[in-house]
Amino acid sequence: MSAHPNKLAFEEGVSYIFHNWTALKLAVEQDWGGVESVEKREWFIDTVVDYFDKHGKKLDVDDIEVILSQIMTDEFNVTLEDDSPYLVAKHLFLLYSQCVSGNFEELERLRERSKIQNSFIASSCVKGGDDSDEEDEEDEEEVNTNNQKPEDKDEDMEEEPTVDADGWEIVRRK
Repeated sequence: MSAHPNKLAFEEGVSYIFHNWTALKLAVEQDWGGVESVEKREWFIDTVVDYFDKHGKKLDVDDIEVILSQIMTDEFNVTLEDDSPYLVAKHLFLLYSQCVSGNFEELERLRERSKIQNSFIASSCVKGGDDSDEEDEEDEEEVNTNNQKPEDKDEDMEEEPTVDADGWEIVRRK
């Protein structure tokens, strides 16, 4: 038997929220939860969805905040001192309330934001991928150093360091 469309919508929304939660994103990117950090995030999403499924409207934001903080501490070794668990819990509660009533406005907003972020990431990857300018500048510098006049080469060569009787190197101005 397939899951109810409202539950699927809620699960999709939770995934968007968790993938955009800065603390969780950093924990996963930096492997704070170990090499299986990505799997832990997916487990985290499933756990939260199941928790909402079991407890439904009996939940309040504070309960969800405690669960989020506890899992972040236990699984990712992260102690959150900001209000992000509360804000994420509040967002999850709003999403759940809307999905249960068949209202998918928040889910649509999350989808749109995700599309915009993904298109921004894709466009910045294309722009940032061209390093040929730096290579061209290095090639020009090599050509310039090879085309120097003979008297310029003498100026570029440094004199042997002068060492005094005590063994100290004497530094001279150019």
